[in-house]
Amino acid sequence: MVGYAVSLSSDYSLVDRFLHYIAFCHPAIQKAFCEIENDLFRKQFEGIVSNDEVFVTGLPRSGTTLILDMLYKTGEFSTFTYREMPFVLSPIIWSKITRSFHKTAELKERAHGDGMQVSFDSPEAFEEVIWLTYLKNEIVKPDYLSPLSSDTYNPDFAQAITNSIKKLIYLDRISRGGDMKLRYLSKNNANISRIDVLLEMFPNSTIIVPFRHPLAHVGSLMKQHDRFLKEQATDDFTRRYMKWLGHYEFGESFKPINFDNWLNDKNLPYEVNQDFWLEYWSKAYEFVLKKKNDNIIFLDFDQLLAGRGEILASVAERIGLCDNRKFIEQKSRLRAPNSNPIQSDSCSKYKWASAKEIYEQLTRLAM
Repeated sequence: MVGYAVSLSSDYSLVDRFLHYIAFCHPAIQKAFCEIENDLFRKQFEGIVSNDEVFVTGLPRSGTTLILDMLYKTGEFSTFTYREMPFVLSPIIWSKITRSFHKTAELKERAHGDGMQVSFDSPEAFEEVIWLTYLKNEIVKPDYLSPLSSDTYNPDFAQAITNSIKKLIYLDRISRGGDMKLRYLSKNNANISRIDVLLEMFPNSTIIVPFRHPLAHVGSLMKQHDRFLKEQATDDFTRRYMKWLGHYEFGESFKPINFDNWLNDKNLPYEVNQDFWLEYWSKAYEFVLKKKNDNIIFLDFDQLLAGRGEILASVAERIGLCDNRKFIEQKSRLRAPNSNPIQSDSCSKYKWASAKEIYEQLTRLAM
């Protein structure tokens, strides 16, 4: 299943599409496969312990995918890859079904058109499928997505995500050989609105929150939003695919996160222009600044590009990598974004002043 290529329509066969419809047409199907897998393989995975998890989160276009991939390539982590699609909650059964016809992990540019090369073995944000399977009513509203607090998730979800982590580690131990110590790695942009839940469920985890200069970041968000609007206008499958995965970040399926109820006083439908994106950037990072504690790393992506090895070394040390070198030696992969920043004099003065103040707070806290 190849949701990473330039065009989703051209890369999905009829069989691929049919399987995705089956897997995502109703959460009960994912849950049923998950329960069957739990019954069949519980003895194999239940004894696995997950510690010191790493969660990468932030607004899209902040560098989260690149950081995820660089960490994953150290070989010290387990995470969701494109091979788990579309039966994300039952990776053991799905791996057995597809074992005889695994496709070659050929690198292609992902649908974002940003030069990021991915394959079947690349990690991605498929964890969101679990959140939506069990908590969709709490998260997805008609015009926005709701943040979650520590009292808004349920035991079924907690069990599902815990089991999924164990299953991924179990599968990786088999494929890589031995009982190596592996940690769970997650990239999920929506998790920026669920910091409290992550810290309660995974108290020893590290949460990496990358950020960029707001003018550059907004320019990138606007470019990507326009790209997906054009793609989805002629491609129903792409639109459905994004909703299935919980990718409400861009295009016709765009739903902003209602950080601290900032959208409650907006007239609907709100106009998605550069002032809107700039305010959205401010509300998102203002929200996460209120959550700051020792578990959270604020990572200035612009400084990362400038410092590269030095900052990568600090990140590796902070999250406790066994072999820092495997992370640091990937510094050549860091490159400047291919989008243009917006101009401050074309923005609302109030919104730009607010964003600049928040950005200054972030840079003071950044690694």
